[in-house]
Amino acid sequence: MGKISRWFPPFCGLLAVLLAVAVSILIGEGSDATKRTAQEVVDHYKDRGTRDGIGSFLIALVAIAVIYFGAWVRRFLRAAQGPDAILPTVAFGGAVVFSAGAAVAASVHFALADLADDSVMSPVAIQAINGIDYDLFLFFPVGLATMVLATGISAVRSGVLPKWLAWAGVALGALGYTPGFFFVYFLAPLAPLWIIVLSIIGMRRETAPESLAAA
Repeated sequence: MGKISRWFPPFCGLLAVLLAVAVSILIGEGSDATKRTAQEVVDHYKDRGTRDGIGSFLIALVAIAVIYFGAWVRRFLRAAQGPDAILPTVAFGGAVVFSAGAAVAASVHFALADLADDSVMSPVAIQAINGIDYDLFLFFPVGLATMVLATGISAVRSGVLPKWLAWAGVALGALGYTPGFFFVYFLAPLAPLWIIVLSIIGMRRETAPESLAAA
């Protein structure tokens, strides 16, 4: 497939989505601390300690994959818009914000899986950590939506992507700043599908003979 430095960064978009699906299977929607007693929260994570611990590490891998993908998006957009364009850097900045938030979320969730079985910890303390864990999601609209929106606008201006994909990025990114982000990023995962398409396009372009020759 050519040099790994060419195809691997765009592939990380697809990899991040696949890892996120695995996280959803392992962790699910999490535990709403307002609907359980402190002891019920502790029992929940005692029973699921291994699954949630593995899920936490997968979240960290998602964060790493998005950093590589965001770096490729920046290079890809700058090649089309020029080195002085702002939007490619904004897109990469969104990827960094998302990855940082995901790393924090992974750490908090791992703390639940690790400490729930610790007899020294108070159940009320575990319930408090669970409450933070359950509402730790704003890195999605702040980071991921920013990356998608900036990529979409940049692609509309430069024509580097098919028009439908570029305008879809603008729409999905804009919706990410509204309560509608729950729908397009979770319930009907349109944004992850958009990332998959962009990832596949990126891999095809980076492994094309003319791209490898230029590299």
